[in-house]
Amino acid sequence: MLKRALWCLGWLLLACASAWAAPKRVFVVESYHSEYPWDQDYRRALQERLSPRCELAFYTLDSKRLPGDQVRQRAEEALQKIRAFNPDLVIVGDDAALQKVGRVWALQGKPVIYLGINNNPRNYFDTTPPNISGVLERPLILRNIFELGRSIKGMRRALTMFDSDLTSRIIRDETFVGRDSIRLGDIDVDISLTDSFAAWQQKVLDAPKQYQAIWIGLYFTLRDKNGKVVDGAEVLRWTEAHSKLPLFAFWDFSVGKGKTAGGLVLTGYEQGSEAGKMANAYLFGGKPLSGLFPVTPSEGEYLFSRSELARYGITLPEKVRARSRWLE
Repeated sequence: MLKRALWCLGWLLLACASAWAAPKRVFVVESYHSEYPWDQDYRRALQERLSPRCELAFYTLDSKRLPGDQVRQRAEEALQKIRAFNPDLVIVGDDAALQKVGRVWALQGKPVIYLGINNNPRNYFDTTPPNISGVLERPLILRNIFELGRSIKGMRRALTMFDSDLTSRIIRDETFVGRDSIRLGDIDVDISLTDSFAAWQQKVLDAPKQYQAIWIGLYFTLRDKNGKVVDGAEVLRWTEAHSKLPLFAFWDFSVGKGKTAGGLVLTGYEQGSEAGKMANAYLFGGKPLSGLFPVTPSEGEYLFSRSELARYGITLPEKVRARSRWLE
């Protein structure tokens, strides 16, 4: 009886020691800024997955709004803050943070998990170190256009619109094979990249001369005539108000009343959730990062706005409707 009591006490003490152990320290470097919906979503997912067992610190590079030299300065400051924080793990969100911070930290032999990476992560290393893995982001551009294009009467040509940020350039290189146009079944698909809000506006106004629908990509680095970054919400509001063509999207933050009609979209929350699962496996499950292979989370989700579909008189195929999530 005494032996059994001592055994139970030992297990209790062990459990208490585990509960009282200091939390793991995780430093998150965001490529963009705190107000960006993508960042908000994956940050929320990381907090849900890792708190309270982890102490989280965040730092933003603000790469969509700041000029390149200032982004490089912020990357250096991020590395200084990481060293001071002395984390058990660094998580980097999106390509700029991996390229400018995660790469440096990983090459020092430190553990790094990435998320939201559009490029091939190997392109950031001569030889990929074993102490890095993460979550890839693959926008479903071609499948999105191919499936939804059939709901547009007389669909022959589609326009995809992006800013000229790093992610946009990678998408052109990866999805469009570095070209400005591709053939998708019987639909010609063009990609437009610009850093000018005025050029973006003119493209939207001229689009009905050539196209039957527009797919909105990224629009957060467009600048006005004074060189100031235009708020992304304002870009989307203007585009919805002035487009004569149906608008679709590749990311969930662009869908809703006064935005786009929807599409087969990706979410930042899913990226953060997958990165959080990987972090838990490494920090608490004893799994080395070399044994955690990069993942591409899902095939996206159909998300649509009832009001925007009605505005353009679009009826979706039944198999798409049955699998969709709906907004106003």
